[in-house]
Amino acid sequence: MNPYRCVFQMGIEKSLEYRTNFVLTMTSSIFPIMIQTIMWTYFYGHTDATVSTGYTYSQIMVYTLLATLVSQFVSTSFAWQINEDIKRGGLNKYLVRPVHYGAYQFCSFLGEKIPQLLLLLLVAVAVIFFSVTVFGLTLSGTRVFLFVISLLFALALNFFLFFTVALTSFWLTDVNHFFATISIVFVVISGGILPLDIFGQKAMLLTKLLPFGYTTQFPVNIINGRYNLQMVGIGFLCQLFWIVFFGLLSESLWKKGLRHYVAVGG
Repeated sequence: MNPYRCVFQMGIEKSLEYRTNFVLTMTSSIFPIMIQTIMWTYFYGHTDATVSTGYTYSQIMVYTLLATLVSQFVSTSFAWQINEDIKRGGLNKYLVRPVHYGAYQFCSFLGEKIPQLLLLLLVAVAVIFFSVTVFGLTLSGTRVFLFVISLLFALALNFFLFFTVALTSFWLTDVNHFFATISIVFVVISGGILPLDIFGQKAMLLTKLLPFGYTTQFPVNIINGRYNLQMVGIGFLCQLFWIVFFGLLSESLWKKGLRHYVAVGG
């Protein structure tokens, strides 16, 4: 059997085995959503917030409900495992097998995310139905389809982004705190908490130029109806560009890192 298919299936089994952990993680997102709901409701009720933020009340509420879920879905946890493989010699077993380490990790990561994607889509359907009913969100099948496609691109982009960061383990001694800090920073600058374009034109420009917003803010704003088809197409091209960029960068770091790797242990 193809080793990558085996790894993909193992990833699915692992995700199903630890499904309670994912459900609890998603459930914990309720509390920040509640806090933001109260905050935005008060803000929009006492100020002309639509003018200052560029989002209507329904749009900001949909963003609040979905951004946290999308951010949780595209999140990664393999960076620490890569660090352990490099520091403790666990990488040895991959180097002597006819597999590419990056492809191995990607298949495992993708397998873990498939069951989560199905669960996320069910939750997203409930959230969108609630938004249509309560907040008057207008929706179309095309927009939902584009949202799913952007979500898959966002998943691939976040993988290559974090895989690139994880490969710094070849040169750094202790990266656990570094990874934890990077994860928090990435959630913020990807729009996982607040849409960054509410901070003005410069923030909006940075969101479009940098890769981070394409992992969370871009997919959510497709559902929000803030992008027309042309803008969505440009966004897809940007996602693909950053996927290729970080894919090539990670491959370069991998080859250079192997020159520094000392195969001790494992």
